[in-house]
Order: sequence, then C-alpha cells, then structure tokens
Amino acid sequence: MSKYILTFLLVGTTIFTACKKEQAGTTTDNTLPAAEKVQAASHQDQVLTPAGWVHKSKVHHVQTGEYLSGEGNRLRQYDRQGKMVADYGAIVQQNNGVPFINNNAKTGKDRFPLGSGWITYTYWTNTSATPISYFSTSWVVPPAPAVNSGQTIFLFNGLQNSGNILQPVLQWGPSAAGGGNYWAIANWYVGDNSVFSNLIRVAPGTNLQGIMSLVSGSGSYYSYTSAFTGYPSITLTVNSIPKLYWAAESMEAYGVVTCSNYPNTAKTRLSGIELKVGTAQAPLSWTVANDITDCGQHSTVVTPGTPNGIVDIYY
Repeated sequence: MSKYILTFLLVGTTIFTACKKEQAGTTTDNTLPAAEKVQAASHQDQVLTPAGWVHKSKVHHVQTGEYLSGEGNRLRQYDRQGKMVADYGAIVQQNNGVPFINNNAKTGKDRFPLGSGWITYTYWTNTSATPISYFSTSWVVPPAPAVNSGQTIFLFNGLQNSGNILQPVLQWGPSAAGGGNYWAIANWYVGDNSVFSNLIRVAPGTNLQGIMSLVSGSGSYYSYTSAFTGYPSITLTVNSIPKLYWAAESMEAYGVVTCSNYPNTAKTRLSGIELKVGTAQAPLSWTVANDITDCGQHSTVVTPGTPNGIVDIYY
C-alpha cells in the first residue's frame, strides 16, 4: 500500500471519528482557542462577572445568611448576627441617570471572532415615583452547548439603577463565582463592587424562577432580595440602596468563538413574567435590543405586559 493511500485512510478515519464524537453530544473542541485561558491572559488580575471583566479586588463572595447594606451610601457586608464583615467603600452612581450596564456589547473584539457582552435583551424603565416591588421570570435550563471552548453564557432577569444591577443569574462556564462546563445559578449584585452568592449546579431541563422583591424603603433608598424559588440558601439581600428602576430580560456571553458555543437549542423561553409597581401590575412594554447578531441571536416579545408575559431569546 502506498504512503499516499495510507495517509488518505488515516485522514478519513480521523474525520469519521470526529463526526461520531460530535453526534454523541457535547464536546470540547481542542482546535479552538481555550477561551478561558485566552481571556485570563487578556484580563490579568480580573475576574468575569455579569458586568464583564472586573478587577478581582472589586468582586466579593457573600456566604449563606450574610447580607449587604448601602446605609450611609457605603456598601458593607454583614454576617447573620449583624456584625460587619467588610466595607467596600462608597456606592458609585452615574450622574446622567443612564442604567448601569446596557451598552457593553463588543463585536469581534477581545481576541475572539464573535461578539461579547450583553448580546440580546428586552428592557423597560419605570418612570413613576412608585418603586418596582416585584419582578419574576420563569425559564427552563437549556441543553448544554454542542461545543465547549471555555465560553461563559449568562441568562437572567435583572433590576438596575445608574450604578448597579441586582440579578438572579443562570450561567454556563466559568465566572468569579466558579463554574465550568455545566449550568449553575447564583444571585449577584453588580456594580463598582460586585457581590455574588454561593453557586449551585443545575441540570438541563430544570425549571427556574428568578424573583427580585422589594422588602422595604422610602424616598431614595430601598431594600431588596434576589432569589431563585426553591434555592433559599443563595438568596441575596441588599438593604438601603438607591431605587432600582430599570428592568431587563437578558442573555450575555463571553469567549464565544463559534456559534456552537451557545446552548444546543434554538431559543430559551422566558415566561410567567410578572412585574409590579407598588401593589399594581406595571404598565410593562418591552423594548427589544439586539446588540450582537453574528449567530442570529435576537429577542422576541411573544406576550407583552404582565403578569403572564413571554419573551423568547434566540441563540
């Protein structure tokens, strides 16, 4: 047998084996750059959060039973006995009143061919003096991506002011909270200082409900919780912070090098959307923002309004 025929047979066997591996389910494609390593090299001394890359000194872990307080316009962390654990400094708010993070999308930058940041989302601003008191969204944990190369995907509903976002987050891949090639949930309060709860692994097909609730407050400062129904150990409480007035349903991504890095499904349906202002249902009317569409990503408002709204996020 000639060396040319032998080479052909070896190549053919390799291709056939690779195809069988792809058909078998989730794979790690070693021909693609390891996104986690590439990003770490590009962001030294930084860690990944749902607000993008942040210096690690600005990202903090809240244990079960601990809580945050913005009293005196300083973000502090307390244990369950009310003893201060840490003082993270002044709470930073933008003077222009623009929501904290809705314009961080990057197209084909950060050493990756596909876009990163807030990919697609819907948003609504509460312009009334009455605060948002309740924001709930349900969804099913999607299938794993067909290809893993160290990418991170975030799915969440969230409430913002001009300096921070409170959010129950489903993530695939690594972040400051941990993670890997699996889905996991945590609650985050992200801003100049970012804080996260413990991370809990969840399986594809799991039903999730992310809820943010107003606990108390008046004037300019209010207290909230961010929670996943059925996972009380990771509920995050944030007291005495500036009012959260901007609501969003969002999909965020980092380190995406191929469209197969997204969940191996056409879309995720965000349903049972309920948003209250005070005791009344909000006059909710979503605006759609499709900032990155390199894989056809987009959001569609299927059922507007509340309490049974539906938004589909396509990958």
